[in-house]
Amino acid sequence: MYTSLIRPLLFQLDPEKAHFVTTILGNALCSIPFAGPRLVQRHAQKWPQLEQELAGITFSNPVGIAAGFDKNGNYTDLLRFLGFGFAEYGSITALPSPGNPRPRLFRLKKDRALINRMGLNNAGAEAICHGIMRQQRQRPELFNGFPGGINIAKTHDPDITGEDAIQDYITSYRLAREPAAWITLNVSCPNTAEGKTFEDKTALKELLDGITSERNEKDPPLLVKFSPDTDQNTVHDLVSICEDCNIQGYVIGNTTTRRDGLRTPGERIEKIGPGGLSGSPLFAGTLRQTSYFRNILPPDRILIACGGIDTPDKAVKLISAGANLLQLYTGLVYEGPALIQKINQVLVDHLNKTGAPSLRHLQHLRQS
Repeated sequence: MYTSLIRPLLFQLDPEKAHFVTTILGNALCSIPFAGPRLVQRHAQKWPQLEQELAGITFSNPVGIAAGFDKNGNYTDLLRFLGFGFAEYGSITALPSPGNPRPRLFRLKKDRALINRMGLNNAGAEAICHGIMRQQRQRPELFNGFPGGINIAKTHDPDITGEDAIQDYITSYRLAREPAAWITLNVSCPNTAEGKTFEDKTALKELLDGITSERNEKDPPLLVKFSPDTDQNTVHDLVSICEDCNIQGYVIGNTTTRRDGLRTPGERIEKIGPGGLSGSPLFAGTLRQTSYFRNILPPDRILIACGGIDTPDKAVKLISAGANLLQLYTGLVYEGPALIQKINQVLVDHLNKTGAPSLRHLQHLRQS
């Protein structure tokens, strides 16, 4: 029904407007008495084999929403309703930002992809984190069994660089540490006037040293999200820096600036202009990076695969390659919410086929 009826209607709208319409309507559906809670309960009981505990956090299933969908932490009701096992809110930044001028989100239908240059539009770390905490106090049942991480990035301002950029991250970290089940550092943000990011080795070390100086034993797990555009030798060096700073997990990965191999005509790509590419074209790189990270990391590190997941088969391949968890966004745009249930059911079928009683058991077998 989604691909034959709903998607054609939504694709008549500007992509950002379509996102607004679907989230507003989805929230309204969740507000129908008993309907939302009953469906959430049914999802929670549907795939007990997929429940796992990672770094002290229980995930009812491994399929989560990626950062970028719920920037301000407003749609937890909807995300649980759809059957997700977890959410990553954000990216949040220390200062609020309206983002870049519109249009800033574009569909590449032939490639089942999106290009975005949203510009980290969000309400700011203080408002978002206080809002999430208010929901946690007023509606604890909403977050029971549904962990939410917070993705933090540098404020979208080219004048914030160097030590100021590190302090910008630290401001967001201090605010996020209480409401977040985990915190993910988005290190693909420019940190110099010439556009170098925190994926520069010196910059990453300085950032992690700054964050580490703020951490205490009660803080949530800390993860790092890397760009897929970083070459493998540099990735190896960056991971070594992260491991020295006791990073507990990684998100693989972010959007890409590359445009090679696309089916969309070049003139259309040129007309759209700059931005991060997400969707199906990223899958091969996500799979390759997931396998690489799992081979070089200690077995207890959390590994979240994100990029190009739009079929259950791709999800199985990433789990088999070493991912603990999966994150969707663009796949949801093209396949609709049924994709979540399809992935979870196929993962259960995969467990039954391999003889593993649970996803947790499969992870332990891989570690041994």
